[in-house]
Amino acid sequence: MKQKIILTALKICEKEGYESFSMRKLATKLDLDPMAIYHYFENKEALTKAMVEQIFKRFEKEITIYEKNPKSNLKSILVEYWALFIEYPGMSFFLIKNSYDGFPSVISLNQTLQMLIKKIYPAVDDKRVLNIIIDFIHGNAFAFSTLLKGRTKEATIDSNKREFESSLSYLLDLFKDS
Repeated sequence: MKQKIILTALKICEKEGYESFSMRKLATKLDLDPMAIYHYFENKEALTKAMVEQIFKRFEKEITIYEKNPKSNLKSILVEYWALFIEYPGMSFFLIKNSYDGFPSVISLNQTLQMLIKKIYPAVDDKRVLNIIIDFIHGNAFAFSTLLKGRTKEATIDSNKREFESSLSYLLDLFKDS
């Protein structure tokens, strides 16, 4: 039941936005008494944490760290991260507006990205570079997801993915001169 609650909450957030999400709305969608959800999650914050953790845990399973080519590894992780937020734009918007300190999987991903940034660009401020890259990804994914409404998703995503990869390569190349 816990998994069903998380998946339904994600669907509601993606359809209506996180700001309009409520435990009462979730209970109605699940055809449950609103208090039944509190048996599984202490509050909306605990459910939100479970939603973010589930998304990022799935993402972590899809990425692999290769030692041979840190730059191509960084780029492939960032492209997958972008794809994650194309799939879950509501969570992207939520993370933009809120601190991620309470989300262990987000912290773990950021540490991995910082490690790769340090290897590739030893002279740069890795936290600053990470923030620039993450803002770029969130902004691109959020803007793109608003354009997707009512369009054929797959063809549009593939086209934008190529544009995103090109822009990302350009951005990453800028850091080597910093």
